[in-house]
Amino acid sequence: MSLQKLLWAAVALGVIAGVASADPMRTVFTKENKFPGAMGFELSLAGGASSYDAEVAEEDVDTYFVAPGARFGLTDRLTVLAEVPYVGYSVGDLDDSGLGDISLGTEFLFFEDIFEYAWIIPHATAILATGDEDKGLGKGEGQGRFGISIGTTVNDVLHFGADVSYTMNGAMLEGEDGESEDLVSGALSLVWDLDDRSSVLGEVQVRDDAIDEDDDYALRGHLGMAYKINQRFSLMAYVGSSSGMYEDYYGMGRLVCSF
Repeated sequence: MSLQKLLWAAVALGVIAGVASADPMRTVFTKENKFPGAMGFELSLAGGASSYDAEVAEEDVDTYFVAPGARFGLTDRLTVLAEVPYVGYSVGDLDDSGLGDISLGTEFLFFEDIFEYAWIIPHATAILATGDEDKGLGKGEGQGRFGISIGTTVNDVLHFGADVSYTMNGAMLEGEDGESEDLVSGALSLVWDLDDRSSVLGEVQVRDDAIDEDDDYALRGHLGMAYKINQRFSLMAYVGSSSGMYEDYYGMGRLVCSF
């Protein structure tokens, strides 16, 4: 995908934007109690890149993705979402890109106290096998993720979140039968509001699919920032690394338009 096309996609978000009505979620591994609201809509353009550990993968592997997405509020508490990733990679002289695995999901604000400080959010996501497995652009089999996030706010500026999720066929490695095993993961997030517009955050995720048989768990973690540009647009950026996974380090970003 050319840079010109990416720029046009970003401009398109602004053209169709209306008046913002809600703040988007800032965390990646957990869910926050930030919903579009009834009949509210969010459009997003996410992107990122990662590098694989050459010693583990036996070759330098660089990957990237660009993912337009949307969230729509059926009610104040129930949201549906979709993401369509365009993915690519390079391994030595090999280079390929194309449609990745599309995600469709839902989030439900099961509980929120009257001060909007504490919350419980069950969530579910179906990941479709739309990416070409032979080209390395998709997993080759459908996945289903089910989880629950809980969190609370302290002193109006510190937001704590935790999540436990189970993903069918979600593990990085295949089992003895040649099929992907299920994945269990847990995550913690901390967001600190610096002012009404800007926040910094840190997140860590623990997974049970470490690539080294001597390791029981794999870890991912990143630091990030979120900035509300104006009443319509918000920007997020993250930089992190991992242990016990093919991925060595990664960077991500997301531009969100609410209306």
